Amino acid sequence: MPNPKKYKNIEDAIIEHLEGEVQENALKLAAYLNENQLTPNISAWGKFTYNGYHLGHMWIEGKNKWKFEIFDFLHFGDFIDEDEEFTKTVYDHVKICYAPCHDEYWRAKDVKIFGKEFKSVCSQHSIPFVNADSKTIEHIKKLIEYSKKTTPYIYQYHPNNL
Repeated sequence: MPNPKKYKNIEDAIIEHLEGEVQENALKLAAYLNENQLTPNISAWGKFTYNGYHLGHMWIEGKNKWKFEIFDFLHFGDFIDEDEEFTKTVYDHVKICYAPCHDEYWRAKDVKIFGKEFKSVCSQHSIPFVNADSKTIEHIKKLIEYSKKTTPYIYQYHPNNL
């Protein structure tokens, strides 16, 4: 089996695998990440780091499909945002664990996210954004800014490890 192609940066992969508006939107988010010193590490599944923690990752998943994920949804309880479209977008990407998962440290948690109570929120992942449009990218940017104000707990694997 041939080795997968290695890219210098996420933009090279976007240009090769995405087309049209999908490509344009992915490049828009990549530019925002770069401008804010959150450049995705192409050799680490597209993870981007802030203040010593991985906030999330951006990756290409085949022809004309890209995804974006924020890792830590557990620490948004103290935040309130009046933008109902934004909070609905956030709520739509909260990952709920329906079966016991991981060990006692990594288990799902009952938490408040932007004022709304959620039971059994995954401590490791959110539901990825898939081929985000321009409006959703604005929500992602806002979510990233909130994420910069949080600190994951030590046992959250993805924020703390490559």
